[in-house]
Amino acid sequence: MKIWQKIVIVLSLLVCIGGALAYDAFYTAPKRYSVRYETLSSIYIPAQLNDVNILYFSDLDYGVFMDEQRLSKLVDTINSLSPDVVIFGGDLYDQQAGAVTDDMKTTVSSYLKKITAPLGKFSVLGEMDYLDADRQAAVRQVLYDSDFEVLVNTSVNIRNGGSQAVSLIGLDSGLGGSPDIEAAYANVSRTAYAIAVCHTPDTAAEVPADITKYFLAGHSHGGQVYYFFGAMYTPEMAAQYLRGKHSVNGKFTLDITNGVGTTEKDIRFLANAEVVLYRLQHKTVSDAQ
Repeated sequence: MKIWQKIVIVLSLLVCIGGALAYDAFYTAPKRYSVRYETLSSIYIPAQLNDVNILYFSDLDYGVFMDEQRLSKLVDTINSLSPDVVIFGGDLYDQQAGAVTDDMKTTVSSYLKKITAPLGKFSVLGEMDYLDADRQAAVRQVLYDSDFEVLVNTSVNIRNGGSQAVSLIGLDSGLGGSPDIEAAYANVSRTAYAIAVCHTPDTAAEVPADITKYFLAGHSHGGQVYYFFGAMYTPEMAAQYLRGKHSVNGKFTLDITNGVGTTEKDIRFLANAEVVLYRLQHKTVSDAQ
C-alpha cells in the first residue's frame, strides 16, 4: 500500500471518529443519564444508617432543552435505583425559559412527585431559582407540591427508623441567594456525620472544615463541554472548583455533580449528565485503624 493511501485511510478514520464524537456530543449525550456510584464510609455514620442510599441530582434547567420526555426518563432512572433519600441541588428551570407558566409548573411537579424516597426528599435553591420574585415563588411551589423540603440555611436529621441520624445541611446559593453558614450549622453536632449541600461549589471554601464531612454541589454542569485545559461553561462561583472531587483544607471532600440538564447550548462532551447514588457505610473504630 502506498504512503498516500495510508494517509487517506488515517484521515478518513479521524474524520469518522470526529463525526461520531460530534454526533454524540450534540444529539445523544445531552439526553443520556449516567449513574455514578459512590460509597461514603465513616465511623461517624451510625450503624442504623448503614447501607442507606442517598441520590443526588442537580441543575434540571427545565424549559428550553430539558423537556417532558427527558424529565420522564430522568424520573424513571432515579426510581429504578430505589433511593432512600433524594436531594435536588437547585436550578429547577433554565434561565432562558422565561416566565414559568402553569403548564410548566404542573408538568415538572407531576413528574418530581413520582420520585419515591421513604426517608425524605430535600432541595436547595440555585441562582436560576432567584431570577425574580415570580420565579422564586413558582420554584418553591413546585418543590412543595412535589414533596421536596427546601433547605435554606438550615439543617435536618435523617433517620432510618431509630434515634441515630446523619445531618443534612442546606446552604443558600452563593449566587442570587444569601448563604448564612452560622445559621445553617447552628444545630449540627461536631460528632455528627454532616453532609452539606449548596448549589455553588466555591461556597465549600467557607464552611467549617472541622464539622463538614462531605459537601455536595452542582451549578457548573461539569463545564458541559470539557477539553482538559478548559471548558465551555464556567459560571461564577465555580471558579475555584469547577468539576469533580476536591479535598477542601485537607478535611472533607467536595463533590460536584455534572447535573442533568443543559444551558446556553444543548451539548455535552466529557461531562456526562448524571445522577449520583451515595451508599452510607458505617465504619467501626477497628475498621478505621
